Amino acid sequence: MYCPKCGAQNDDNSYKCVSCSYLLHAKPARQMPRPIQSDDSLGGLIPYKNPYSLISYYLAVFSLIPGIGLILGSIAFFLGMKGLRFYQEHPESGGKIHSWVGIILGGICGFGSIILVIFIIIMSQQ
Repeated sequence: MYCPKCGAQNDDNSYKCVSCSYLLHAKPARQMPRPIQSDDSLGGLIPYKNPYSLISYYLAVFSLIPGIGLILGSIAFFLGMKGLRFYQEHPESGGKIHSWVGIILGGICGFGSIILVIFIIIMSQQ
């Protein structure tokens, strides 16, 4: 390719003339960087935007451990209720299933432990 300004010979891929720095053709438009996408690789499986639901879920699972089910199960039940209310106010937060697991499993372990303790006390008095 020859420069239209000075007539110097340039490589076909050159943007500027090697002799006079005249722009031979415009540079290709610079590609915009790709937008940063949120890394939601779990597909919304973990409701990190609904902390009540998430904490309720894990407390309910750990309430299956004998001896601490009374405390953790009761807390999981009430946090599950709060997480479900939070989900109803903010559906984009997710956590409906986690809240229900906290409510059901926490209720069974927490209130089941209370009934078991009462039953043991009654049986020991006879």
